[in-house]
Amino acid sequence: MRRGKFRLMLAVFAAGYLVALWWVFTRSAPLVSARPVTIRFAHWQIEKGPPDGIRAVIRRYEELNPRVKVEQVEVPGPVYRQWVRTNLTGGTATDLMEFAYWLQGMNDVPVRYFEPLTAAMSETNPYNRGTPMEKVPWRQTFADGLYEMISQSPEIGQVYGATLSQGSSRLFCNRELLKKITGSAAPPVTLADFRTLCAQVDDYARRTGVVLRPLAGSYSNAQWLADFVMFGTLTGMSLELDREGYLARWPWQAQSDYLLGRWNYRRPEVKAGFAMLREFTQQMRPGFSQLSRDDALQEFVRGAALFIYSGTYDATSLKRLAPFPVQAMRLPQPTKDDPVVGPYVVGPYKDGYLGTSFELYLNKHSPHKAEALDFLRFLTSVEGGQLFMDHSGWLSSVRGVKVPPEMEIYRGSMDGHSAGPQYMGVGPYSTMAFWQHLNLLVGPQGSVDKFVEALENGMRKQVTEDARVQIRTDLEAIRAVDTEIAAMNALNRLQAPDPARALRQHALASNQTVAEINEGQAAWVLQRHGYRQP
Repeated sequence: MRRGKFRLMLAVFAAGYLVALWWVFTRSAPLVSARPVTIRFAHWQIEKGPPDGIRAVIRRYEELNPRVKVEQVEVPGPVYRQWVRTNLTGGTATDLMEFAYWLQGMNDVPVRYFEPLTAAMSETNPYNRGTPMEKVPWRQTFADGLYEMISQSPEIGQVYGATLSQGSSRLFCNRELLKKITGSAAPPVTLADFRTLCAQVDDYARRTGVVLRPLAGSYSNAQWLADFVMFGTLTGMSLELDREGYLARWPWQAQSDYLLGRWNYRRPEVKAGFAMLREFTQQMRPGFSQLSRDDALQEFVRGAALFIYSGTYDATSLKRLAPFPVQAMRLPQPTKDDPVVGPYVVGPYKDGYLGTSFELYLNKHSPHKAEALDFLRFLTSVEGGQLFMDHSGWLSSVRGVKVPPEMEIYRGSMDGHSAGPQYMGVGPYSTMAFWQHLNLLVGPQGSVDKFVEALENGMRKQVTEDARVQIRTDLEAIRAVDTEIAAMNALNRLQAPDPARALRQHALASNQTVAEINEGQAAWVLQRHGYRQP
């Protein structure tokens, strides 16, 4: 009996081994690529859509370039920042990688690890031959001319990357459910319409006994909704604080303004914005701040919420997963007669993200920089952008790409004000404090006054730490550029004059001066008010 069982186990093992051998030699990819060059491209956009779009671009690029194999590396967003820092420091980073200026504590990374693309951006993109972009400099083929990326560059005027997409935040609606509740599929046009509709949803849920909320809720969706509310409500305050005439306020400026007493969370317009934020979040299920973005998507897809406010980067996921038609629309804005924030509304404000995003950077230590740059050119060409958009459902960042009518709503609107941050924290420490105390605003017993007093109780300390972090990271970036400038001085002494090198040295020195002035202003604020500098 035992011998029979042993023989049976041996036969099963042998069969499994033979199947494994057959799979390895007939079905799996070769252990060594037949192409002499392999480049890797890392990003955190692992929603439904983008990986498909990138795969389509890779397939076409490899048809055009049989020497090169391109591998897509998908890294989960929650660990991406640590992944980038670890791999760049350890010399194991991919050839191309996604990066963003808003990643906390990473201001030094572009100068230290990424190859500037400024010179390449002034040339035409060879993959645009035969298109309307054929004779247009690469930088100008992007919908925003890479303005947003350049404005955030650690070296003023320096271009460190290219962008792949553009989008905005939109209100996504379950059209079938909307018609069932109201008798019409017409979306709300004004904020008053939206408030009325929320009341209708609550009444419908009570009458039918179904679990239904007007808005799907999570920490992330509440954050995007808060951005929308606070940007608009505080535009007037940003314009008031804009003594330099930039028509914008950056986080480091907001830090200094706070420490100098020019604004705080007790200002009436800030408290009005918080009141509206509380009103919106009351339309979400209790405990939403403990839930993830995926939880909100699932709530909407199973029909437990009429709307979800999210980025257009979720549009593909929503359309593929939802068993009902999904319609994207703009969230109605408050006007000057609004009972909550009306006195502080200066007019319509930007609705959506006007810049391009999904920023891609070239690793300066890549062993295949030429091939990686070539792939980046194709990825952001008219053909590459069209392939990406058609297979991902995301808007391309490239001009000349044909956008289907149903995706036009994803574009950001330029018919409004855009003048500053949302002031829900002006750095990592103050932002953490804001969200740690959020329950005092949105909870069942919450109120604006409770929330504001809790914030102000420790905010000066948090903003001080934010300023110290900002100065420290700025100094690291400045030191890296100082090294490059010194190296150029040495080359000028040892080699013949080089016009291109001279131009870059002049740009670096000019940018360095501005960066040092900004850092000096922040350090002066800390020193004058008795705060410890880094």
